[in-house]
Amino acid sequence: ATVLAYDAGRYAENPPSSWADFFDTETYPGTRALRSGPRQALEFALMADGVPLDQIYDVLATDEGIERAFAKLDSIKDSLIFWEAGAQPPQLLASGEVVMTSAYNGRITAANQDEGRNFQIAWDAGFVYQIDSWVVLGNSDKEDEAMQLIAFMSDPENQKLLPPFIPYGPTNKDAAALVDPAVLPNIPSSPQNIDHGLFFNGAFWVDRVEDLNARFNAWAAQ
Repeated sequence: ATVLAYDAGRYAENPPSSWADFFDTETYPGTRALRSGPRQALEFALMADGVPLDQIYDVLATDEGIERAFAKLDSIKDSLIFWEAGAQPPQLLASGEVVMTSAYNGRITAANQDEGRNFQIAWDAGFVYQIDSWVVLGNSDKEDEAMQLIAFMSDPENQKLLPPFIPYGPTNKDAAALVDPAVLPNIPSSPQNIDHGLFFNGAFWVDRVEDLNARFNAWAAQ
């Protein structure tokens, strides 16, 4: 999932807890970062502007919604930089180059565990999550073996072993109840987090990505 992250050491009191806080440069001055491109940036902008999660893509489907999202981004443009690779947000936080950033939750947890960082994820702020898929080529001569591998990886007893290594939830619902409770706070699909998540609407972006990429790039270059 792509989440709102910050360095807890910087905010001993009144830490950012919403995307509205991310866009509030008076209460939380300093540079912040978003992933380069319109995907997720527009969703987060509308979250910050008060649009409920279940209405985000309905609003983005309108010209008025697109204008609203870009207007919100424009409100912090002077305090905004963009990242390209998933490794960058933890580095930007660690160096102090930014005060908060969008980030992949797995990268933030890894920085805390492996580097002793004190980064926090504002799960309640809202986040965007998606599900990856396995694909078997239609003309593969190894289709049976491929399906056996997918069946093995989909087994609940096997899927429950993944989250302790990287904090992403299992796709098999039967595996969710088997996951070590100690790692649940770090998983987007855990019971305490999932209600704050927005499922990435791939169908929307397939239809609009070229136009919105061009619009975003033109906006960023201004």
